Amino acid sequence: MAKLKDTPKHDRPREKFLEKGSDALTDSELLAILLGSGIKGTNVKLLAQKISRKFGDKLMDATVEDLVQIPGIGNAKALQIASMFALANRMYEKHNGDEEHKVLSALDAARLVPELKTAKKEHLVCLYLNARSVLVHKEIVSVGTLDKSIIHPREVFAPGLEKHAASVIVIHNHPSGDPSPSDEDKQVAARIVEAGKIVGINVLDFLIIAERGVRSILAELQKVEPKSTDYVAEGNQGSLFDLLVDSRHMYFLGVNDKAPEPITKTKHKFIDLFAGIGGFHVAFHNAGAECVFVSEWDEKARTTYRHNFYKVSPDIFRNGNFVGDITKVNEKEMPDFDIITGGFPCQPFSQAGFKKGFNEARGTLFFDVVRLMKEKKPKAFFLENVRGLYAHDGGKTFETIKRIIEEDLGYSFHAKIVKASDFGMPQHRPRLFMVGFRDGHDFEWPEPVKDLKYTMSDIFGGKCNKDVGFTLRVGGRGSQITDRRNWDAYRVDGKIVQLGPKEGLKMQGFPEWFEFPEDVSSVQSMKQLGNSVAVPAIQAVAQRIIETLEKYDK
Repeated sequence: MAKLKDTPKHDRPREKFLEKGSDALTDSELLAILLGSGIKGTNVKLLAQKISRKFGDKLMDATVEDLVQIPGIGNAKALQIASMFALANRMYEKHNGDEEHKVLSALDAARLVPELKTAKKEHLVCLYLNARSVLVHKEIVSVGTLDKSIIHPREVFAPGLEKHAASVIVIHNHPSGDPSPSDEDKQVAARIVEAGKIVGINVLDFLIIAERGVRSILAELQKVEPKSTDYVAEGNQGSLFDLLVDSRHMYFLGVNDKAPEPITKTKHKFIDLFAGIGGFHVAFHNAGAECVFVSEWDEKARTTYRHNFYKVSPDIFRNGNFVGDITKVNEKEMPDFDIITGGFPCQPFSQAGFKKGFNEARGTLFFDVVRLMKEKKPKAFFLENVRGLYAHDGGKTFETIKRIIEEDLGYSFHAKIVKASDFGMPQHRPRLFMVGFRDGHDFEWPEPVKDLKYTMSDIFGGKCNKDVGFTLRVGGRGSQITDRRNWDAYRVDGKIVQLGPKEGLKMQGFPEWFEFPEDVSSVQSMKQLGNSVAVPAIQAVAQRIIETLEKYDK
């Protein structure tokens, strides 16, 4: 077989291109330049002709799997060819008006289905997009009766799979004229999103359209207007799934069925800030108050929180009131509450956090507490921090907090160092508790209990060398029992045993029903416990706060 170098220069594809331009070359000659080289026994020009003859006008649609069927074409060359045609298709789309079909926001999507606004029956329409958010197909998936639309997830995804769509926007109309998503809408969205994860099509959004406007479930969960809900045209697009995982936990993660039922009748509502795994939530729930809003930024802690409190306070998760970053929350849109609680990050004021205080970003989160109190004016507050806050910066930090709460916000202020062991727990764990009331009520701290509820022998179920254990902390696990920094190694029945999550939960006074979900590791569990609060100490104060409010309400 003749080699290409034996062909006259003017007939070689590269030289011909340089001399006369692309218009002088046949399709197979252009393909030869792309291939670069032939295979044993076939020069590149003949190989290109063979490929062109096999696929003809359908060459642009040939997949990698199709191309590797040709003897001598491996994955590398097949990828070269397929990638070139994919790029050519994109360039063609861009220069032939497809930009007008790019869907970059909820309102862009709504403009593509104007007929739904006044439709008398419920429709479910899907917009299928490619990886650059360009519309590749629009389909009416189902038409219901005047007030009912029947839908199965397979009907949503079958057209998308056929068109090789990267994502889908599901659009549903309300003939009633009200675009507010119903609980059923949210449940349907959750099921479709879950199915999308399985088939590999990203559910970008779920829109409700009616005469009185457009509502985006994505926008609802992000707490923004639909016009501010931007989709991403390039790169990895976060989906409705990611937000539904946070706000509709019940569909994707296990729920602790052993948890107690919701509070149904109560005069007192509280919010749980910097919530960790929910020690404040347990305490105030046991004291008879209802939690209406939660903020916690750490994803693993959020997983534990959702697992344990979905059954206790389902409305928090259903209504989008379980949030991550408190600094991004608009206080005017929060539900009303009577009591604000939280252990704002303690590391800036602790030895472990190098005592940077308000000079560290986490230290400034106290001012988000102030921001919420100023707007919502709750009846009471209960804040917790490490003992080191009291003496931090020569006492100036504590005095600043006290002055802001008393003078700027007009609340009374009561502070005390409280130990977990004062309320029956087998660890001292001294913490600074700060309590106050908008109307300046007198407040009496609960009296410490005389005896421990448990000893460390009770915790381990064997004879332990210590009755009161080390204070739980974050980090530094697994030290030798003789190490002065040891806090989790004990001698039980003559053997050295390391403290684990099961023992840690009991030391912090969490109830028997509380548990760590399977996807939270032992290391993460211990970190979360080290950042948590001793529930009985919090609960004793919570009970006294509620008693004080009820006393003065009467």
